[in-house]
Amino acid sequence: MANTTFSGKEFQSDLQGFAHEAQQRAEQLHREWQGADDVNIFWQTLNQYIVKGWMCHIQDYLEQQKERLRQWRTNGHAGIAAIENLYREAKAAAEKAMLSFPSDLERACVESRLPIDRTSRDPHYTFHNGFLEVDIDAGKRLAHVKDREAKLAAIPADIGAVVEVVAAEHRRLFQRPFDGEKFLRKLRSNYLAVAKKEGLKDGEALPIRRITHRLGKNEKGFRTDEFLVDLSRLAEEGPLQVDDVKLDLQQTKDTNQGMLLYGVASRGYVGFIVFRKA
Repeated sequence: MANTTFSGKEFQSDLQGFAHEAQQRAEQLHREWQGADDVNIFWQTLNQYIVKGWMCHIQDYLEQQKERLRQWRTNGHAGIAAIENLYREAKAAAEKAMLSFPSDLERACVESRLPIDRTSRDPHYTFHNGFLEVDIDAGKRLAHVKDREAKLAAIPADIGAVVEVVAAEHRRLFQRPFDGEKFLRKLRSNYLAVAKKEGLKDGEALPIRRITHRLGKNEKGFRTDEFLVDLSRLAEEGPLQVDDVKLDLQQTKDTNQGMLLYGVASRGYVGFIVFRKA
């Protein structure tokens, strides 16, 4: 029986043409799907803000969508008139909301059981003894949320949105499980690693930012503000001794290099950590 070799070369040209047409069609359909999905996201987002009554978000979102709306206006889109009316009403309502923002925020915090510091004064609000801060830019109708270590968010200043963000950050920071001994041992191991790398002896003072820098490179998901909260809890609750050494936190006047603990542990900026023989 003779051996035959199938090459299929005589079909290659035609098949390549069909494959090219199919690829072009697939790419076209993908672009159309992406466009339809993008429009769907636009309407869904807008409706979510309407349901929540977030007028500042509506105004801000529509201003971000200027190019889309310009095209729709040119093309005579059926929804453009409703969108323009919505924008005018949202802008007016947002301006009015800024006037009652202080009392509305206080009431919303009570309803959400989010304790706002009594020292808060418009436009600066603080939570958890000043650890979390919210600054309101009434002119731009923006809320800037930050803590002692990071800028956390800049959002349109709707009361509900501000409370949502602050409550979420509060949970992230203060409602995490805390194991004092485990955290102390992590401090100790990183202290030893950095000291060895920098040629320091065990027992010498080490800048605390050296520790956070190392953790930031080596620990997935590390956040400095969470480290600060854990360090504050450790200083307040202990333990401070691990094996035969005891943790000592030394202060600094350098507010950029130091870390300001919160709560009863807050006695100034901690700049250095030392482990001394117990």
